[in-house]
Amino acid sequence: MKPRFSSQNNYNKKKMARFLKKHGAKYGTAPGSLIFVGDQRVEKTEVEAIIFNPDNLQEFKAQEVAQLASIHIPNYVSWINIVGLHGVEVVKQMGEYLNLHNLIQEDILNTNQRPKFEEHDEHIYIVLKVLHYNKQKEMLETEQLSLVICKDTLISFQEIEEDVFGPIRERLVRPTTKIRHRNSDYLAFALLDAIVDHYIFIIEQFGEKIESLENELLEQPKNSHLQQINEYKKEINFLRKTVRPVRELASDFSKSESELIDDQTFPFIKDLQDHVIQATEAIEVYREMLNDQLDIYNSGLSNKLNEIIRVLTVFSVVFIPLTFLAGIYGTNFEHLPELKFRYAYPVFWVALILIAFGMITFFKKRKWL
Repeated sequence: MKPRFSSQNNYNKKKMARFLKKHGAKYGTAPGSLIFVGDQRVEKTEVEAIIFNPDNLQEFKAQEVAQLASIHIPNYVSWINIVGLHGVEVVKQMGEYLNLHNLIQEDILNTNQRPKFEEHDEHIYIVLKVLHYNKQKEMLETEQLSLVICKDTLISFQEIEEDVFGPIRERLVRPTTKIRHRNSDYLAFALLDAIVDHYIFIIEQFGEKIESLENELLEQPKNSHLQQINEYKKEINFLRKTVRPVRELASDFSKSESELIDDQTFPFIKDLQDHVIQATEAIEVYREMLNDQLDIYNSGLSNKLNEIIRVLTVFSVVFIPLTFLAGIYGTNFEHLPELKFRYAYPVFWVALILIAFGMITFFKKRKWL
């Protein structure tokens, strides 16, 4: 993964914003205050609706929440999708339409909300994060998704238009699919299942990069690998923060005693729980792999440094006796017997070469070189 920003400081600031959004607008306000927390990510809030039963399906776009009452038809299941959480008034109107508690409306508008599952008498509230990979910035991003399950009705609140529910919409179009013959609880499961499947898809793509990096590290560690490891560690921590709480959410969903959930849906929720566990375990595996890769990188650098020091040490040891001889015959003593010998100079060089060659041969036999 390439560096995302030319300035490391800007990069770190951007990273911190992903883990915790600004919450200053809510300081000092009463619980249940309807204040949008987050960044406006669409131009305007839109309300879409799909109503269906085994025999028919219709799609609508509503300008106002009040228009939704006219599309509610007996023996039909309604999926109302609201895109754009900055529209506080729309969320407020929807809360009045569904008789939602102010605290739930507050959670819908707070995009820094932790994933959770809440049961109420007339509805179930679910909130979690949807993962997206921003190819332009080469980084993971999230949007908050809130689901309110009512009798024969499911309401979803999204931050952006892009979602992972394309396959669900395609299944809704086909009258023979199971989703067309079930109620809003099964539709909610299908949406959650699509989100978790997308988690696994992103984790698998991310894992391929981590495994590829490990092969490069084993061949030859480079300075650029340390930066990549740090990049991946930040991404894996972001994945962990996003996916891990969904495990608790799925567990609570599977243990629900709400009358809004049909007994036939529980086996599918159990399967959803298994998928979430698979995703969280995969994240932990890759997290451990990154820690191991950091150890491999440090070990590789240490081995490389030891190799350099070993070679330098060998050369130093080879030159010690040569320096000793050169020091003796470089002195200014007048009575050195060998100085008068005619072949003293070539003999001196032969002696130096033999000593150096003999020591190098000895080191190689001992496998020090």
